[in-house]
Amino acid sequence: MGQEKTSIGKKISLKGISVLLLDRDSLFLRSTKHDMEERGAKILLSSDIFSAKLILSQQVVHAVFANFDILSLDQFEFCSEYKAINPDGRVFAVHQDEVKFESEYRHFDIDGGFLKPLDYEKVARKLKKEVHLFISSISTLDPLTEILRPFLIFRSTLMRQRLALLPNIASSSHSVLITGETGTGKEMVARAIHSLSSQVNGPFIALNCGAIPENLIEGELFGHEKGSFTGAQSLHRGKFELAKDGTLFLDEIGEMPLVLQARLLRVLEERQFYRVGGEKPISVNLRIVAATQVHLEKAVENGLFREDLYYRLNVLRIHLPALRERTEDIALLAWHFIERAFLEMNRSGPYPTLPNETIALLKKQPWRGNVRELRNLMTRLAVLLPPGERMVKPDYIAAYFPERVFNKDWEGETNDKQDYLQKRFDDSSVIEVSPSNTSDESIVIPLGSSMKEAEEIILKKTLDFAGGNRTQTAKILGVGLRTIRRKLNE
Repeated sequence: MGQEKTSIGKKISLKGISVLLLDRDSLFLRSTKHDMEERGAKILLSSDIFSAKLILSQQVVHAVFANFDILSLDQFEFCSEYKAINPDGRVFAVHQDEVKFESEYRHFDIDGGFLKPLDYEKVARKLKKEVHLFISSISTLDPLTEILRPFLIFRSTLMRQRLALLPNIASSSHSVLITGETGTGKEMVARAIHSLSSQVNGPFIALNCGAIPENLIEGELFGHEKGSFTGAQSLHRGKFELAKDGTLFLDEIGEMPLVLQARLLRVLEERQFYRVGGEKPISVNLRIVAATQVHLEKAVENGLFREDLYYRLNVLRIHLPALRERTEDIALLAWHFIERAFLEMNRSGPYPTLPNETIALLKKQPWRGNVRELRNLMTRLAVLLPPGERMVKPDYIAAYFPERVFNKDWEGETNDKQDYLQKRFDDSSVIEVSPSNTSDESIVIPLGSSMKEAEEIILKKTLDFAGGNRTQTAKILGVGLRTIRRKLNE
């Protein structure tokens, strides 16, 4: 290590290393930032837990230096959470009392401490030794995560692999097919593609093909002329026309009726279309990004999707993994969503923390609704959490979401947990309906609900249970697929 400093005045290089400094001493922050940036390190500053957690949710940080002398025990929890996100990350205590550090801080999950004022050469040697073993693999994340940060939050290797070619895909003009389960972030990927493409100055227009009745989707796509049918009192421009010089995102493309699939194929090939009732072709310059949770290959085999359209759309493809396949991202996403919810509520920090027990509980769940389900859960939790609560405990999650089947491996006596749940939910106010005698999932229908409301609850929960697969939902409920589509469109 002594060879790192080959001549007087030449400092050990920390190029490629990202460090978060957490301290309330502005002079210390400025001086440390100045010295370490001269060595090539990327330095991020924070004077409180809230801003520090926001930084960690958005950027790769290889090491954290926190002043344990002036900060409360919340900071120890913060460091533990950081380790949960970055198992290879390093946490160092910055202190002013060596005796106190040795007696009180050594038992915490940290990698050492440094006495103020810092010996920067000693700090640089430590960082060089501790971080270089894994810096090459993590630092490669920086460009991709930096580019996609406004749209997607991830750290997992699997997501990096699936999104590694996204910038290259975005720079082309070809159609893109995004596949993955419901709630995995397909629209966010589509928006990222648009943002990184040459069409960025044009509009981004989205249409959910499964949410519009079959008799209306043609008009939504291509528009209609005034008087073209009863009720057409004015000219209506469709999504293709609105997306001119931009990106048209066709979500749930697998739900598009076959007759419209043929027309879509022609538009893709000829780059022009006719409004409903129109006589003049309208030329269009746009990019198509389609998404589906349906296995289009099987849909083609079953005659539900045109093979020629499938190959026309499947030029470039991105498949998003389910949240249960990238559990490394769950902690990062949970912190991001709950903090965003608190911000939207105009609630001031410091915000409640998510202890390791809660993160472990979240990681064990199936998350059939994927990232969307996690986001909704954390938003609801932020709204329902008692004022003044400083920690989101596992039993809070189980209490606030009784319809969710959580893993039972959490601390506390069963009777205590049942009493805790009973205080928050009156058992006489709900009816539990099992969608299948082979499943331990349940559907909660509040007493007093109308038949229509009960149908909506059963349909939504069964659809979630089936991972968003409408065909499977129809089989479970014993109805036809058209009935499912009609109910969803009502």
